[in-house]
Amino acid sequence: MSVRRAIGIGILAFLLPFLWHTGRQWWEWIRSPEAEKEASCEYNLKALWLLSRKVSHLYRFPFPPPFKAVKAYVEKRPSILMTRQIAEYLGLGKLEGAYWTFDAILVCAKDPKYLLKMAQMAQDLDYHPSYQWHPDAKTLAYCPYCRLAVLMHGKLEKR
Repeated sequence: MSVRRAIGIGILAFLLPFLWHTGRQWWEWIRSPEAEKEASCEYNLKALWLLSRKVSHLYRFPFPPPFKAVKAYVEKRPSILMTRQIAEYLGLGKLEGAYWTFDAILVCAKDPKYLLKMAQMAQDLDYHPSYQWHPDAKTLAYCPYCRLAVLMHGKLEKR
């Protein structure tokens, strides 16, 4: 057996199980209900309202807080303990008692520049969020791509 053949068999012996395991985990994650929730604009806007309330409370800002403060809080990636009320509000009931981070809530999946913004976010570069912040007196944030808005009191509204 030549050295090249042994190296090739060794690489295949490593890559095939690695790709099988990684691909299976990726497939399970893609088909999970949490992945669908996280990619939806409804989840993002609800989480944005929730974090806005938290930022207002933590830093003693009047509600709604400045968008820069909310964006800085999201970019720090702090985890929040999911209480029963928070988990039910976000539609993630089985995560009660777990710590959860809200990484990609500022970008809508229907945004034409979604992949670019996700790449910029992953590399800690500056990016513009998909949502319009406080477009009118009764709206906290509005998504022009989904035409969905979260109101000041936390309810979602289709426009």
